[in-house]
Amino acid sequence: MGGTTRDQLRATDGGFGARYQRAFLRYLQTGDEADVTPAYELSREAVGGHLSLLELAEAHREAFAAGVLPERDAERQQQLAERAAAFLRESLATFEIAHRGYLEVQEVARLEHEHARQLQSVAEVSVALNAALPVADVIDLVTAEARHVLGGRSARAHLELPGSQPRRTLTATSGEPPAEHAREAPGALRASLTGRRGLVVGEIEVFGVEDADPGAEAILVQLAQVASAAIGNAQIYGLEREIAETLQRSLLPQRLPKVDGLDIDARYCAAGDGMVVGGDFYDVFRTNGTAWGVAIGDVCGKGPHAAALTALVRYTLRAAALWEHRPERVMAMLNEAILDQRDDHRFCTAFYGQLQLTPAGGARVDFVSAGHPLPIVRRAGGAVETVGSYSTVLGVVPDPQLHADTVELAPGDLLVLYTDGVTEVRRRGREVFGVDQLLALLGEIGDVSAAKAAERVEDAVLNASGGPPRDDLAVIAVRIPPA
Repeated sequence: MGGTTRDQLRATDGGFGARYQRAFLRYLQTGDEADVTPAYELSREAVGGHLSLLELAEAHREAFAAGVLPERDAERQQQLAERAAAFLRESLATFEIAHRGYLEVQEVARLEHEHARQLQSVAEVSVALNAALPVADVIDLVTAEARHVLGGRSARAHLELPGSQPRRTLTATSGEPPAEHAREAPGALRASLTGRRGLVVGEIEVFGVEDADPGAEAILVQLAQVASAAIGNAQIYGLEREIAETLQRSLLPQRLPKVDGLDIDARYCAAGDGMVVGGDFYDVFRTNGTAWGVAIGDVCGKGPHAAALTALVRYTLRAAALWEHRPERVMAMLNEAILDQRDDHRFCTAFYGQLQLTPAGGARVDFVSAGHPLPIVRRAGGAVETVGSYSTVLGVVPDPQLHADTVELAPGDLLVLYTDGVTEVRRRGREVFGVDQLLALLGEIGDVSAAKAAERVEDAVLNASGGPPRDDLAVIAVRIPPA
């Protein structure tokens, strides 16, 4: 009767209660072991028909009232009551089996739910660890999550980074401090951490895990494997970042020269996370006599090839400026060098100016802007203007049109040079910081130092970007101190 419904079961043969009573009374009369079997069959029908235990108890109560209570002989009534109890025990057997099965299913469901939660946590940790995190952040995160996922009282990890001098040891803990002999105590789990080339570099341990079964151990091993992959990536990432930063520093002056009568400062910010060498550069150097060369530029592209061209541009400018006084001739020599030594069709925009202090306490700047954003001058009185004219981009044609311009700077004036990463800031497909915003900013900053002016420009660009800039940016600020 596996498919019998509750209503059908009640209606069959006068109803479940009537059939229970007939079988019950027969067993009371005979006491025969064979006559107790129907109790088990009836209970199976009750469970299959989704009758409740209370309904079975009601059927037994009515049968007991009909078969045991009318008996007046005390000894006989005691005998019947014992038989009634045996019949009830047999009829409850299937209910007990069903209840145990329900509890087992419920426990399996709980374990499966807990396992699913643990796997989801492992997946979430994997996503987090796939980010370019430093090694220290990796072990901090995985230690905390291992304790959380496995429900341990505490967790700790240690890691020794090979190849670092001095040898670097990192540790992380989560939860209460582990007891002195926690490693030997029940509920302790551990898994190895590996680095590059699969070498064991550390271990993660979780203590006080209530269900420290093979499943929990497998979860910890999985977390350790994810962390190990992240550690290897972080080591590679750190090495690549160090190489990129070292190469980038080699393309920029370590420090700007101190020039009597001038206040000079600069800012540089690489695009993104700084993993790729950018093409922006700047330089300030002595030319010949008392003049100073000021250069800023942007090489096409990024990476090692762009870095090679940046180095060529920067050092060619320095060498050419020692031979030539006129900035247009310096730029012509640079153009020839790019065409002669490069065949990858990369080009360069650049500003080069030769700055000479004047007896009146100001300065004269003769310059060429080869496809590069024109310089901006903020006068001591607050007026802001763009100066100069555009010349041809370098590295494209053998005879570029190069026009020299001159700007006179008086005490209190500020000259600002920049790359297009400053004025081509876009978010969600629209420009949020351009030349107009830069002119407005310089008009509002007041009479500030060159360092403060360059810092304000950089801050404005980063704020407009809403995070790391999408393009490299470089700024040079040259200020004539007030008289």
